[in-house]
Amino acid sequence: MKTFLAIFNAFPAILQSVQAVEAAVPIPAAGQYKLNLILRAAGTAWELSQIGQQVSKSDTLNAVEALTNLAVAGLNAAGVFKQHVPVSS
Repeated sequence: MKTFLAIFNAFPAILQSVQAVEAAVPIPAAGQYKLNLILRAAGTAWELSQIGQQVSKSDTLNAVEALTNLAVAGLNAAGVFKQHVPVSS
């Protein structure tokens, strides 16, 4: 029952995550990319939570870096960021 309640109580955060991703990726037909971004972020957060209660500055910065890399990769895959082609002179 504790697990059920923990997951159920996370629902508002999941809704906020969906809204944030929808706002960041306003591209139709990118649902799978958006879902993958949320699932990978949740997985990364879970892995980092396994470290323990005391998280160092280094651990925090590593977590931010991992989530940033995840966000950029997901947004690139969804086509949010345009790939720039170098201009030859």
